[in-house]
Amino acid sequence: MPDKDKYVLWPAYFDRRRSRGDGRRVAKDIAVPNASADEIVKAAKKLGLNPVRENKAYPGRWWKREGQVLVDKTESKTKILREIALEMSKSREN
Repeated sequence: MPDKDKYVLWPAYFDRRRSRGDGRRVAKDIAVPNASADEIVKAAKKLGLNPVRENKAYPGRWWKREGQVLVDKTESKTKILREIALEMSKSREN
């Protein structure tokens, strides 16, 4: 049963190589190439969102288990996606 207090985040949401139609949910200028669930977990931890990684497959790519991350619902999903994307791009710069 889905947790009502968590958002589900997929690596596809942050992958610069994907189009919006293929699942990207953040702007291309803050998206990162080859986003991974582990990167999302690290960024979410830095933001204090209590991430939980699960080994699931994104519905659009059911044959590839990239994993999903559950995070606390502290703000709107769009705002959380943007904050995590910015944190991921910042960590890749270093």
